[in-house]
Amino acid sequence: MVDSYQLKICSEKTGYEVKPKSRLKLDLMSLQDEIVSVTRMRVRVGIPALLLLEGEDGQVINIYPSGRLLLRNFSTQDDAEAIVNPLAKLLYS
Repeated sequence: MVDSYQLKICSEKTGYEVKPKSRLKLDLMSLQDEIVSVTRMRVRVGIPALLLLEGEDGQVINIYPSGRLLLRNFSTQDDAEAIVNPLAKLLYS
C-alpha cells in the first residue's frame, strides 16, 4: 500500500505529511465513521473541508478531501506509518 502514497516529514519538522500519488476528491463526511473505526481516534472537527482526529495520547491527524494527511505528535516515522497504512487502504484504494 505504500506505493499509493508518499510520507515525509513536514517542512517545519513538527509532524509528518502524507500525499496520495494520484488525485483524489474524498467525501470526508461519508468516510468519517470508517476512518474513526480504523484509527480509534475521536473527531474534533468534522466538516466537508477537513476531518480533524485526536487520539487519547495527543496524536492528531488532519485529513483533507484531496487525500492529504498531516500527522502531529507521532514520535517516529514508524509510528506514523502504523496509522497511515490502514488509512491508506481505506482512502487510497
